Amino acid sequence: MMAEFRDELASDRGPVYLKLSHLPEESVTAPENILHSTERPTRGTFHAGRGHDYRTHDIEMHISEIGLCGGHSASGVRVDDHARATVPGLYAAGDLACVPHNYMIGAFVFGGLAGQDAAGQRAYAGDLPLEQLREAHELVYRPLRSPDGPPQTQVEYKLRRFVHDYVAPPKSGARLSLAVEHFVRMRTEIAGMGATTPHELMRCAEVSFIRDCAEMAARASLTRTESRWGLYHERTDHPRRDDQGWLHHLDLRKSASGAMEFTARPVEPYLVPVDEYAPAGGPSRHLGEVALGDGHVAAAPGVSRPPVRGGGAGRPAGGPVSSP
Repeated sequence: MMAEFRDELASDRGPVYLKLSHLPEESVTAPENILHSTERPTRGTFHAGRGHDYRTHDIEMHISEIGLCGGHSASGVRVDDHARATVPGLYAAGDLACVPHNYMIGAFVFGGLAGQDAAGQRAYAGDLPLEQLREAHELVYRPLRSPDGPPQTQVEYKLRRFVHDYVAPPKSGARLSLAVEHFVRMRTEIAGMGATTPHELMRCAEVSFIRDCAEMAARASLTRTESRWGLYHERTDHPRRDDQGWLHHLDLRKSASGAMEFTARPVEPYLVPVDEYAPAGGPSRHLGEVALGDGHVAAAPGVSRPPVRGGGAGRPAGGPVSSP
């Protein structure tokens, strides 16, 4: 659907509009209440300021707004059936967890599972790692030492522009490699951000997290040398879907050396059969680090194997994050 929307925007028929003016009042009120309250509370004010009303006007839609409600799905912290992450004592639910259709349903269901399981565990009794505490303190309070440094708004805008220009679909290995280089280089710029208030400190820390997620997304997209899910992962240099090599989740973890490395984990067989779609499961395969440029990652057995950088299967230093 996203690809069809993109094609419509690019044609002489665009832009695309939401038309509700022909519907009865109760049919207009229902989506309006969702769009103006649950989904985007400022949207009603936005339209009112332009004199737009769903009852009298067609509303131009952006490609990200073709559904009444949105969220994140099929990526996030890898958890088991009890919402337990790979780090002992850590749980994840909702948009943070890698479960199908997490959204609010995932938050309620997996939040309940996490609470039930955590209630049966003993409280952590050991000492917290001092080095990790120091790093966390530095991340939060560092901007206070540079009150005149680049403002968070400026750095975040630049970071988001890199995501839009180099990671958004349609994707290519060249643009994704440039994205990774930009995100790595921005660590220095982010470290120099300045803040003077608690709110600014929070937003500066958030920029650091956005950068981490952006680099993970770019490296995951670079690793998956196929196209899948329509527009969401359309690779112009790998235009075909490859179920033999890539009917897998990508588990990303922090290696002992501090680098991001990948493992391809096959999709498990479905509990409810789906016609013409039968994941077989099977063992995972270690991919190592993704190489920038033309070299990518290891392929499935029996499939041609491009060069791999890294590849050591040492004990992970951090828990994995999964990407579809």
